[in-house]
Amino acid sequence: MPEIEPGRGGILVVVALYETKPSESAAFQTLTAAAHSVGENVNPAWVLFYDNTLSNAVAEDTPQGALYQRALRNEGVAGAYNYALNFAKQNGFDWILTLDQDTQVPHDYLRCLLSIVDRLEGVTDVGAIVPHLCQEGRVLSPIRIRPWGVRYLPPPSAGFGVGEVHAFNSGSLFRRSALEQIGGFDDRFWLDYQDASVFRRLYQCGKRVYIADRLRLEHQLSLISDQPMGPARFQNYLLAESAYYDMSRGSLAGLVLTGKTLWRFCQLLAKKRGPEIRKLAWAGLLRRLLRSRRARVEEWRRDLGERMPGAEEAWEGRNNGERPRISVCMAAFNGSLYIAQQLESILVQLGSDDEVVVVDDASSDQTAEKILGVGDTRIRLLRHERNCGVLRTFEDALRAASGRILFLSDQDDLWDPRKVETVLEAFRTNPYVSLVATDNALIDSNGALISKSYFENRGPFRQGLWANLIRNRYGGCTMAFRAEILSEVLPLPHGYDVLHDIWIGVRNSLSGRRALYIPEPLVLNRRHGATATGKGRLGFGRRLRLRAHLLLSLAAFQIRKGFL
Repeated sequence: MPEIEPGRGGILVVVALYETKPSESAAFQTLTAAAHSVGENVNPAWVLFYDNTLSNAVAEDTPQGALYQRALRNEGVAGAYNYALNFAKQNGFDWILTLDQDTQVPHDYLRCLLSIVDRLEGVTDVGAIVPHLCQEGRVLSPIRIRPWGVRYLPPPSAGFGVGEVHAFNSGSLFRRSALEQIGGFDDRFWLDYQDASVFRRLYQCGKRVYIADRLRLEHQLSLISDQPMGPARFQNYLLAESAYYDMSRGSLAGLVLTGKTLWRFCQLLAKKRGPEIRKLAWAGLLRRLLRSRRARVEEWRRDLGERMPGAEEAWEGRNNGERPRISVCMAAFNGSLYIAQQLESILVQLGSDDEVVVVDDASSDQTAEKILGVGDTRIRLLRHERNCGVLRTFEDALRAASGRILFLSDQDDLWDPRKVETVLEAFRTNPYVSLVATDNALIDSNGALISKSYFENRGPFRQGLWANLIRNRYGGCTMAFRAEILSEVLPLPHGYDVLHDIWIGVRNSLSGRRALYIPEPLVLNRRHGATATGKGRLGFGRRLRLRAHLLLSLAAFQIRKGFL
C-alpha cells in the first residue's frame, strides 16, 4: 500500500480486526490492488488496522505503509472507528473509509471514490458516500427509512438519497467533519446497529448520503447466511435492535419491529435452527409483546454494562461533558459597512475549534473583502454566483455548518460579550432544550441605544405554532439550536413568503422539542436605513400573507416528509 504523509486532506481507511492478522484480511489484500490501480504517483489513503483481538495479536505482521493499533479490550467497531476519527482529526484527513476485515474491495473502488470526492468537493452537506451492498444478488443496502418500514435502493439507484437513507458501515466513506458534528460513533452500539445509529444522526443533522452507482460490494450478513451468528452474538443483536427502535424510532416503527420479530421466529422454526437460537428468538418476541419500552431499554443497558463496561459513560461524556463545537451561521448581502465589527464581536467569544460560516449572497459591494480582511481562519466564506435571497442563503449556511450548536447571526449587529457562554450554559443545564432564544437591545447606525429590550413591548416569549401565528416571538439574530433539529427544519420553505426565524422556531415545537428563552439582551440589533428588518410595522396584507404561507408551507413540509 502506498504511504501518504499526514495532513494531506485525503482518505483514512480503518479496518476493524478480530482474530485475523492484518496481512491476511481480505479487506487489505483487495485494497492493495485497488490502490495500485489508481496509479503509482497517487497516494490516495493510509490504512489503519485496529485490532480487537485480546491475545496473540501480531503487530509485526502489519504490511509496510500501514498503521497498527491494538485495543486494550474488545471495543467492537465503535472503538475502532472512534480511534480512527481522532487520528484523522489529528493528522488532517477529511474522509474516513470504514471496512470490515472480510470485505472484498473491487479493483476500481478507490479510483471511483476519489472521483466522487473530487466531484462533490463543493457540496458542503455530504455526510457519507456509500456503495451498494449485496449478498448473492440480494440487496442489503442502502435503504430508505420510512415510518412503517424500509425501502431497499438497488442499482441503478444513484445520487443523493431522498429522505433518511441508511447503509452498512463497511465500504462507506464518511466525511470527518460530519462525524464530528454528530459526536462520532455511538459507543453503546459497539457492534450491532452501529450503522443505523450513525446514519440516523447524520440525517438528524441535515447531512445527505450520496449513493454511488458504480460502487458495488459483496457482503456476508450472518443473520441470513447459511452459517448464522452464534447465540451470544444473536442475543446482542436482538437487544441492540430493540433498544435502537425504542430510543430512536416512533411507535409505528416499533409495531413494525414486533411483527418482524414474530416473522423471524417463524423462519427459525421453519429452518430448524438450534434450540438455543430459537429460545432467544422466542424471548425476544415476548420482550416486544409483554414488556414496556422503558423496561426493554433498561435490560439492554444492563447487558451493555456487562459486555462493554464504560461504553455508556464514554458516550455520555463525549456528548455532554465537553464543550460542544459552535458554528455561527451568517447570511450576508451588501453588508460591508458593519460586517467586520460584527465578526470581531463574535470571534472573540469562540474557541479555536469553532467556526463562522458566512454565505455571501452575490454582494455588489466590498462585503467579501471585508470578511477576508478580518484575517481569521475560523471564518468559512461561501459565495453565491447570483442573488438567492435570505432564506436560501441561511439554508446554505446551515447545511455547511459542522458544529453541534448552531447560532444564527445578522451581518450588522453586535454580540454582547456574554452571549456565547450564557447560551451554552443554558444548553448544558437544560439537556431537554433544543433551541434557545434571547432578548435583544436596539441600536442605531452609530451604535447609540434606541431600546434596551426588543421584547418588552411584544409580550412574553411563547413557543408553539398558534402563539407565534398571532405574533412572532422568534428573532433570528437571537437564536441558537442543536444541530439535531436540522432534519426537522431543512429544507427551508422555498416558494413561500416565510421568515426563517419563525419557521425554525415553529418546526422545533411541532417536532416535539422544547425552547428556552433568556430575558437578557445579548444581541445589539442595529437598525439603519439598509437593514432588512425594523423598517416599520408590516402592512395588514403582508402580515396576512406571511401567516397563510406559514401554514401552507408547514402542511407541504409534513406531507413531503410523510411520503419520503
